[in-house]
Amino acid sequence: MSFLFIVLTAFHSFALTIDVTPQEVVPGDVVLLRVKDASPSAQAMFLKKKLTLFSRADSNLIALVPIDVYTKPDIYELQVSDGNIKETVTIKVSPHEFRTTKLTVSEEKVTLSPESEKRVAREYQLQQKIWQKHTQPEWEGNFMKPLDSEISTEFGVKRIMNEKKTSVHRGADFRGKSGTPVKSINSGKVVLAEDLFYGGNTLIVDHGMGLYSVYMHLSKIDTSKGDTVSKGQVVGRVGMSGRTTGPHLHLSVKLNGVSVNPESLFKLKL
Repeated sequence: MSFLFIVLTAFHSFALTIDVTPQEVVPGDVVLLRVKDASPSAQAMFLKKKLTLFSRADSNLIALVPIDVYTKPDIYELQVSDGNIKETVTIKVSPHEFRTTKLTVSEEKVTLSPESEKRVAREYQLQQKIWQKHTQPEWEGNFMKPLDSEISTEFGVKRIMNEKKTSVHRGADFRGKSGTPVKSINSGKVVLAEDLFYGGNTLIVDHGMGLYSVYMHLSKIDTSKGDTVSKGQVVGRVGMSGRTTGPHLHLSVKLNGVSVNPESLFKLKL
């Protein structure tokens, strides 16, 4: 994994060190920004959006940067400022071709009734309110997989359902038999645990810093809203509730309201 080191020297030997990893990504990835020797008032911007920097025990400031799946290949600037000190680093977004697959699901999950449309709209707004909250970091160290199994459908796959509706897969599907224990990918607080139209029995864990993990299609939820969970704790069981063609775990990761690839999060050295 590569790092970009930039040291700026100002009056009184003040130095600002910025680490960005990885420097080269594909749409949907997560980037770790680490700012060393900066004041708590330091600020960062990426794609005209302010990044919330959080203090670590080692006095470093960090932020997790989402690269939206629709980001066009290019070299983008990330700006960091601390008082009169300003610097720009770059992140290269490389081209990536996501595969296309066809699915056959229950027609009522594709062509919605008026009642289902209203329900989906309510659940969408409920989740949008959740993504807006940025709490202090709850996670500890690297993130882990929720299941020790292969991924059957990766992030970003274009899916054509019943030959008429196209969607982008904004998570990773893990293979698993019904009833298989599902583990929390890191420490956090449960902010939602209920049955949703598309996700079925769905669990959302707030890990802090605007980062959320979402566990869908569960046959059982083993925790409740408001509970604090630890990394590796069993929080549910694999199932096939909601819109699905068979038992599996759909894991989504939301960062600042953007769906990102869980596999890229697992690769970060935190």
